[in-house]
Amino acid sequence: TKDKEVVMGHKMPDADAFGSAVGIYRAAKTLNKKAYIVVNEATSAMRPMMEAFAEANNHEQGIVIGSSQAKEIVDRNTVVVVVDTNKPSYTECEEILAMTPTVVVFDHHRRGNEVIQNAVLSYVEPYASSTCEMVAEILQYFSDDLRLRNIEADCIYAGIMIDTNNFITRAGVRTFEAAAFLRRSGADMT
Repeated sequence: TKDKEVVMGHKMPDADAFGSAVGIYRAAKTLNKKAYIVVNEATSAMRPMMEAFAEANNHEQGIVIGSSQAKEIVDRNTVVVVVDTNKPSYTECEEILAMTPTVVVFDHHRRGNEVIQNAVLSYVEPYASSTCEMVAEILQYFSDDLRLRNIEADCIYAGIMIDTNNFITRAGVRTFEAAAFLRRSGADMT
């Protein structure tokens, strides 16, 4: 019901934070909403993935934005989605959590003492291998119109791969089902 979506992970995002943000971005675009991903600083390991995503979406400038831009964009008609953390101080831009009444959290880490208090939906699943796994599960049933681009599926898949150490740790049936969905979505994951 909101006009736009701003999605962010934790500071210095890893493959799980960025990949799950990309999945949420695609869900918003499927609903014809304006969508942005907040990243302030990328590690050298993440830069190639982020650049590939930006290049694949070069027709739509300004998808990946910094905190200062996010503060200008967020208003009461924005949904802020937090992925791969449930601690406000770990997010890319804690200030925007108070700028809208609609905050959603998707995370696979256990909740601690510090949590995002004003979330209208907090989906925290410690038994999931990664937040990317959770997002892939949601995307499977999100809409018949949802079509992942290869780079988007690759970003989500990368998050699963990194957080499971190539399916060696914390991988279960749900993890493999999420990976199979991404494969069917047309991703080139060789």
